[in-house]
Amino acid sequence: MRLTTEALGGVLRDGPFRSFWGAFMLSGIGDAMTKTALVWYVLETTNSASAVGLLLLAYAGPVSIGGLIAGHLLDRFDRRRVMLVDNVGRGLVVASVPIAAATGNLMLWHVYVAAALYGLLFMISLAGTPTLIPSLVRKDQLNAANSLETLGFTVSGVAGPALAGFLIGGISAPYVLAVDSVTYFAFALVLATLPLRSEAEPTATTKTSSYRLTDAVRLLLGNSVLLSTTLMFMAFNAGSGFLQVWLPLHANALASGDGAQLYGILLAVLAAGETIGALGAGTLSGPLSEGRMICAAQILAGLGLGLALVGQSVWSTAPALFLLGFFSGPMTAWAQTLRMRIIPPELHGRSFALLRMLMQASAPAFSAIGGVLFPVVGLTAMIGMSVGLIAAPGVVGTRVRSLVASTTPVDRDLGGW
Repeated sequence: MRLTTEALGGVLRDGPFRSFWGAFMLSGIGDAMTKTALVWYVLETTNSASAVGLLLLAYAGPVSIGGLIAGHLLDRFDRRRVMLVDNVGRGLVVASVPIAAATGNLMLWHVYVAAALYGLLFMISLAGTPTLIPSLVRKDQLNAANSLETLGFTVSGVAGPALAGFLIGGISAPYVLAVDSVTYFAFALVLATLPLRSEAEPTATTKTSSYRLTDAVRLLLGNSVLLSTTLMFMAFNAGSGFLQVWLPLHANALASGDGAQLYGILLAVLAAGETIGALGAGTLSGPLSEGRMICAAQILAGLGLGLALVGQSVWSTAPALFLLGFFSGPMTAWAQTLRMRIIPPELHGRSFALLRMLMQASAPAFSAIGGVLFPVVGLTAMIGMSVGLIAAPGVVGTRVRSLVASTTPVDRDLGGW
């Protein structure tokens, strides 16, 4: 279904949702700035690929554990209050970095601890946002609200790295985090004053299910569509994990040792490609199934990134990142449609938590591996491995008949999996 500008404008005219969406997008911009600044601070301080890889592992590794914790907290307690506490807590964690820098007490371990705490709590607001949206808008506005939520997330990926890149040169990396801390406190203030449609918000006490996490595991292992897309996305994220290591080092080399601005711009180019691709996903229609489109998009995303191997200049790297983002942007939406058809509604929470945990885990793990490999194999090999990990699974996916079928069979009997 295509969304009209009237539908988007209608939901934005709703004051509470507009405030929530604006604060959410502002906080997302701050998050993107923080990640860019932390990576650059570690690179500038250590000039070590392995140190950057360890930071990315500390940054994203705890997300897997935090995802399961977030789901429990959001179902057990008032969701708005859980998100409010999360934003205040992460705001204080992020603010501790510029405070330590101002007092001359900032150490490298402090940055790693702050990154790990951020990663542990990250899923609370990321998972909490879609749980609050039904409490803010009418049912007929849900599609428009969800579209704007996705747009806010991708826009933050464009603006945040570019802003961080420019600010790092003026105020240095640690002080960029002061901006992010303000966005957390602003988001918390909006949450504290947010009026909800209480009748629209589901409560944990009204939900009863005999399903367990083991049922979600059985479903994943027994359904070829779920298993193949999960493995494909894990491989994609593994290639992205390598990219997160070699890209800042490559940008620094291209800019002759002062590449903070270029690094931010390149990340913004990648996010811009994702935004345009994601927006275009809803307008595509035709004879191809979602599974075939996922396979084709993953192959094209990998091949697009391969352009970075040509000359290894800004003029090849920037288009390569844009193509990677453009072709990969729609993949999550298409996969989500497939999963919604297959997973019973009563098992959504446990299944999506499991899938999210598995797919999130591969990027930080391969960032750590990439940090060790980079000094040994060099830039060209690292780019090549990123390309292979991203593109090859798409080729393999075309051999999974149930994935590329024009229609995906829906099996609601857990005993049959």
